[in-house]
Amino acid sequence: VFDRLEGTIGAEIINWTTLLYWTGDVVLSCSTGYYTAFGSLVMRRREILRRYAKTWFLFDVPIVSVDWIVKAADFLKDSADRAGVARSAKLIRITRVARMLRLMRLMKLR
Repeated sequence: VFDRLEGTIGAEIINWTTLLYWTGDVVLSCSTGYYTAFGSLVMRRREILRRYAKTWFLFDVPIVSVDWIVKAADFLKDSADRAGVARSAKLIRITRVARMLRLMRLMKLR
């Protein structure tokens, strides 16, 4: 089903939108405070970065990096097995959708 969308303007807009969204999410996650188990708000950048590094950072950065690498490969139009890179990117996108569903579930709990 999704193969028909590949290469269309709509698919390109969706790809850029999601890429920029998740890139912005990584940047904003480095500045988003959090509450401790005792209810105190933490807004110190060092503590925020430490917590982010222990939680979502190792998950977010590889996903966003692969997407940027795929975009760069598309832009450069290299013929060096882009299909393999595209398949890997699709797997990463599926993982990202799973994360989005998890976030939506967390939002429903609040």
